[in-house]
Amino acid sequence: MENYYSILGLSSNATPSEIKRAYLRLAQQHHPDRFTDEKEKQRAHERFSKITAAYRTLSDEKLKAEYDKSLEKGYKPKDEVKETQAKNAFTRALKFLKQNDPWRAVNLLRIACRYDSNPIYLSYLGLALVYTKQYRQEGFEKLKDAIKKMMFNPILHINLGRAYESVGKKTDALYSYYEALNWDANNQVAKRGVERLQEKKKKGFFAKLFGG
Repeated sequence: MENYYSILGLSSNATPSEIKRAYLRLAQQHHPDRFTDEKEKQRAHERFSKITAAYRTLSDEKLKAEYDKSLEKGYKPKDEVKETQAKNAFTRALKFLKQNDPWRAVNLLRIACRYDSNPIYLSYLGLALVYTKQYRQEGFEKLKDAIKKMMFNPILHINLGRAYESVGKKTDALYSYYEALNWDANNQVAKRGVERLQEKKKKGFFAKLFGG
């Protein structure tokens, strides 16, 4: 039977450092951005969500103790149904974001965040809010709050970079992409963000130099 320990490939007596190392390794291995095929990307999103949920619980002393008790009693956490609903809402929201429909994405991501406090859900909600233009301030607040809760997750920094880039704050966006690379040096989305912004800077420099 799959549980948070088996998801991370750990025993129930794993140390905090072992839990963190396992998360970082698996998060990089199953990162959705590593896949181009839509079905594989979707499976990666689902796996990545499980890995993140496992780490979020096992890295928190109080949550871990409660979870260990639930395993001893032989039942799953009470919020499993809500977590499933949150995951379903999140999956649908991502589709709307890809279709440039942030308003529908916002509604679904608010539902996801209501059922599950996963920082990834919060981050995407922040990104969708920024994309609506009407709720930019709230969006940036949520993006930054998500990073405070899980600063080592490159996706959260990438989302903040995307948000900054969408409002023309190129320097802040570049910093966010570099921060993502600090946690995942091979992250292709962050690399493309850096390359894209550096190219824009070069073009801007030559335009000014030659009066363009």
